[in-house]
Amino acid sequence: MMKIYNRTTLWAFIVWLVIVPPGLIYLLSNYNLHEINWIHLFIYIAFGFITLLYPIKKGGQPLFLVMWVTIPVFLKYGIMAEIIVMQLSVLAFLLTSGNTYTMLSRFFLNSALFFTLSMISANVFHLVGGEIGMMEFWPVILVFFCYQFSHSFIRDLLLKLYSYIKSTPSNYLSNKILSDYASGFGVIPVSLTLYFLTEYVGFGAVFLLGVPFLIMTYMLRIYSNTEEINRNLQQAGEIGHQLSNNVTEKKVVDQFIEKVSEMFNAEYAYLFNHQDGWLELVRSYEKGAFVEVIFNRLSPGQGIAGSVLMWNKPIIYSKRDEWEKDSKDYAPDQMQSVLCLPISRDQNIETVLFLSTQRRSAFKEYHLQILDILCSYFTVSVEKARNVEEKVIKSERCALTKLYNFGFLEDRLEYEMKLVNEGLIDELSVLMLDIDHFKAVNDTYGHQSGNEVLQTLARILKKHVPQTGIVGRYGGEEFVLILPGMSKYDAKIFAEQIRSEIESYAFQVYPSLNNQSAPVLISITVSIGVSNAPEDADEAKVLLCNADRSLYLGAKQAGRNRVAGYIK
Repeated sequence: MMKIYNRTTLWAFIVWLVIVPPGLIYLLSNYNLHEINWIHLFIYIAFGFITLLYPIKKGGQPLFLVMWVTIPVFLKYGIMAEIIVMQLSVLAFLLTSGNTYTMLSRFFLNSALFFTLSMISANVFHLVGGEIGMMEFWPVILVFFCYQFSHSFIRDLLLKLYSYIKSTPSNYLSNKILSDYASGFGVIPVSLTLYFLTEYVGFGAVFLLGVPFLIMTYMLRIYSNTEEINRNLQQAGEIGHQLSNNVTEKKVVDQFIEKVSEMFNAEYAYLFNHQDGWLELVRSYEKGAFVEVIFNRLSPGQGIAGSVLMWNKPIIYSKRDEWEKDSKDYAPDQMQSVLCLPISRDQNIETVLFLSTQRRSAFKEYHLQILDILCSYFTVSVEKARNVEEKVIKSERCALTKLYNFGFLEDRLEYEMKLVNEGLIDELSVLMLDIDHFKAVNDTYGHQSGNEVLQTLARILKKHVPQTGIVGRYGGEEFVLILPGMSKYDAKIFAEQIRSEIESYAFQVYPSLNNQSAPVLISITVSIGVSNAPEDADEAKVLLCNADRSLYLGAKQAGRNRVAGYIK
């Protein structure tokens, strides 16, 4: 069952309880409701609700225009009627749109906010000489300039305070302040025109002015939607450029998910990898952060993502009731709208993207077109990153063992030695490892068997190397381990553990010098030389040379199959 009540709702209710009920009690005891024409008032409420339901958006943010209705009501009937219109318009709007999970908290907060604004603005109105029912043109203009300024200023101040309490970044005053104030003051001529017309012509003026106003806002809404599409297309191009600058597949994937979530205000984003007919979750992003989610792999037709995989078609759901029965796995209670689409390359589905938000009816058909462009950028960027990574691996890795090669080892050793000399790390140890009598392995079992021994040994070394260290193939049967932060004493103990395990390990090879096809288990031993900085050297080449000297002069000449530290 959906969890409706949470801590945010509780605090919102407490704030509402402290502000709204006492305020209503005060107003009811001081204002005469018999003077209100309730039929007219409910028509005003209907216009206010329609204005909120179909807002004009600027820069993706809705403009606050409902005051074209509430200001005439305030001038004609007073603060009590204005509060009724505002509160019921907001309530009707919240009941018919948005997210049911946060509807209660949103109602309590919005109700308390607009009640406070109504009370403060009304007091400012009376303080500057305003009176209910006044008809003098310029005095009305003056007092409502003060009324609207106080309303906009206090509104922005309270929203900024709310964002600060919630510890979330607010760009309300920075990004929206001009549009907020412009829309607030821009609506005054319409609202005062409506007020004067109703006084001179009668209540029919509400329809005479209101219907054209709603038609105009509807046309502007269509224009703002077109503007939003153009803005999204521009954003898609910018995101595509950013994706192409990444040189690793992981960075491409992470940035793609972050940008798509931000662009479509999706609190939940999941990327599934398609492999061998199954979908496996590879990245999950919830409420602005990457998270670990336990998600069973999906077969074609299983769940929403599985259905997208099977039919190779995107899916859009407006609310939870539409998809909940099809969901087979992890689905947070707050999810409402869902958009899921396949991402293909060369006519083959490679991944499936799943987006969801806490709002209803959040995704539109044109979002699919924008996402299709973004997914094209994504697949191209992934392919480019894979090619770059492959070239980097070829330039840095040994083709046989997949360990780092000689060139990379030299560069890394220079870097680590620089850290030692700058005092950023205390010590640096190097192990030089050589297989004893490796030529005998090649001569007895063939070079292919020798390669198998090298590959197996590489896996053993890679398994043992610390997280901060690296291992590479120095050349032939020689390997080097670079161990930042490890003392010479600890390095010798570590080397002895490796030597002991290799000595006891059974290496499986397939002899190629005879007709024998069955595998053979053989044993090998290694000799290891250890050198340390700053104890033995202060230069990278000298440190490596000392490890090499300790290997041959210390371990090899002493009988092999042993560890030797460099001795000056």
